[in-house]
Amino acid sequence: MEVTASRAMPGHGWVLAACLLLLMGLFVALVSATQLRPGESVPVEVQPQPDGRMTLAFELPGEVTTRWALWFPREPVSRLQLVATDGWRSEALDFFAVGAEEGILPAGYAFLLPRDAHGPMVLEVEADGGLRGSMQPVLAQAIDIRRVERSGVALAGGVYGGLLTLAALALALAYASRDRLFIGFFGFTVALVLLLQAMNGHLYGLPGVRFFGLWRLQGVSALTLLHAAAALWLIEAYAMRGVVYRHARLVRGIGIGLVALAAVFLLNLPGLGEVSQALSAVGWTIAGLAVTGMLIDAGRRGVPMAWALTAATALTVLTGMWVALARHGLAPDGPMLHFGYQGAAVAFALLLALALTHRIGDYREARDRDRLARQDTERKMRRESARADLSTALQTQLHGLDPGEIPWQGFRLLMDHLLPLVPTESCIAVLRGYQGRDHLLVEPSDALPSVEHEINRRGLLLRRQATAGLALQQPVRPSVGGPVVAMEALVPFQVRAPGWGVLLLRRAGDEGFTTDEMSVIGELARVVQLHVDQAAAAVKLRRSAEIDALTGTMNRRTIDVWIERTFTDAERTGRPVSVLFIDLDHFKSVNDRYGHACGDDCLRAVSTALRSVLSDADMFGRYGGEEFIAVLPGRDGAEARAVGERMRTAVENCEVRHEGQRVRLTVSIGIATRQRGEDTPAAAVARADKALYAAKRQGRNCVQVAPAVFS
Repeated sequence: MEVTASRAMPGHGWVLAACLLLLMGLFVALVSATQLRPGESVPVEVQPQPDGRMTLAFELPGEVTTRWALWFPREPVSRLQLVATDGWRSEALDFFAVGAEEGILPAGYAFLLPRDAHGPMVLEVEADGGLRGSMQPVLAQAIDIRRVERSGVALAGGVYGGLLTLAALALALAYASRDRLFIGFFGFTVALVLLLQAMNGHLYGLPGVRFFGLWRLQGVSALTLLHAAAALWLIEAYAMRGVVYRHARLVRGIGIGLVALAAVFLLNLPGLGEVSQALSAVGWTIAGLAVTGMLIDAGRRGVPMAWALTAATALTVLTGMWVALARHGLAPDGPMLHFGYQGAAVAFALLLALALTHRIGDYREARDRDRLARQDTERKMRRESARADLSTALQTQLHGLDPGEIPWQGFRLLMDHLLPLVPTESCIAVLRGYQGRDHLLVEPSDALPSVEHEINRRGLLLRRQATAGLALQQPVRPSVGGPVVAMEALVPFQVRAPGWGVLLLRRAGDEGFTTDEMSVIGELARVVQLHVDQAAAAVKLRRSAEIDALTGTMNRRTIDVWIERTFTDAERTGRPVSVLFIDLDHFKSVNDRYGHACGDDCLRAVSTALRSVLSDADMFGRYGGEEFIAVLPGRDGAEARAVGERMRTAVENCEVRHEGQRVRLTVSIGIATRQRGEDTPAAAVARADKALYAAKRQGRNCVQVAPAVFS
């Protein structure tokens, strides 16, 4: 059966886009759950102070029905504390040291106000170190703040879990494909997880990695630069695969510079905190622009997913720059900006995972191509092996057969070698007038009677199809318009007109023969017919070399070979052998009087008359000119003399007419019998020749038996 490569899912691009939109919708739904509903928050007036502090003024409802809380975005500050004018102080919270009561994945800074808080209130916000530009408070009931916090935990857990799943997938693909690029994607994804956890302040609350808070802002900057370098190198490997990128050295230099700068920040040198944020933002932006340039170039070259990655990169770079400017108070801030940046980064990672996974499709296509090529090679090898085996069998088994047996044996071998390669329920070889005979071979043989009837019924149609010379397939129906019960392959043989021949193979069901199977059938059929024709031609050529062309009897060379074998066998068995030399009397005068055409007719007539006397065990041939020889195995001199007399009489009674006149013919015959110890015919032939001349001296038209020794 033919094997084809796996086909792509129809409309897979649209299906992929729909799935991505679904994921985006789920992400937006999770983000919306982290925001307060309209009417749940109380306005807060923020008044910045010259010393960097902030004063918050707001008014709570008069009746105390529930507890209120102030919530701040989780920005990287060393200490954040609320102080009231009446001396009340909240607990001090640190971005780089998550408190036990904050949980593992706090979404922000939440401060519970005093239980009896009501009416107008003024609070002072003390924030030390870090970036305080986007500390916009939210005042709401504590229960609503906790709901938002839980939604934030779910969102963060989903993002981290998704990224870690991508990392695990990268390891699985690296193991399956042996491609180092997936190891690079694993490192990129892990760096992104660490960066997001550091930016959200979650890294410093996880057991085992809380010590990373010692690096504070410089640690966040180092992770930013390492993630940018990983993205730069990964995109270069993905987008520039198989091409020479003219800016490759520049890209690699930028990556090395980012890693070197990250190493400097990890030294945790004093005084580099806020400077590290600015430098990391610049380095991250440069890396993003370089990645965008490479992806645009890849998109122009048709690299899969390149344009989608370009859009995700541009969105990530723009939102990242906006977040950096907002933290320094250089751009307006918004509650969704932080999530937008992280969502763009996650979308970029997801699209990159899809783009890299496309390489698995390349591996699959390459594997399918290799598999198809291997199977095609195996099919060709099996075909060549079957052809070679068939050729060897034909050369071995057709040699020495009679001409009438050669076609039958050849097409029998065709079925023996073809049916294991092309399974069928029946195989029929029909040949009419092929090498002068009709042939019908059927497999299985017990179906011969029904097949003969069918072939006779379809004979005219089969002859037309065979004459057309085209291999074809046709359905077999029990009746006109009935269901298909089998498929029939018809392969014509090359038979000289008016003869014709076809090979019919039938397979049950409506599944036809494959192109490869039809090719095998035709090829093996041609091989068989070629060998059959060659074997028949060889027999004809061999016989033409052994037979006298005029009389149709053995020629002298053939007679010499056979008489040698006969004398050798006779010496071994002790049986007698007699040799008869026959010469047509006065043949020269016949040629002179009637012409050579008449002489040829006389030779043919004499040859026929002489052979009519001999048995199948005797050998007879033309020895040269008008001279014939007969070899009689198992007959002694007396029996040979009787045969000779019958031969002489047969010729004497032979009637040959030329132009209305009878040509009278007679022969003289000399006979010699093998003597004991003679294992070669030379002596007996010489005695028979002398006996022939003795018969001629006695007046011709007589038989003379040679004595043991001539005087």
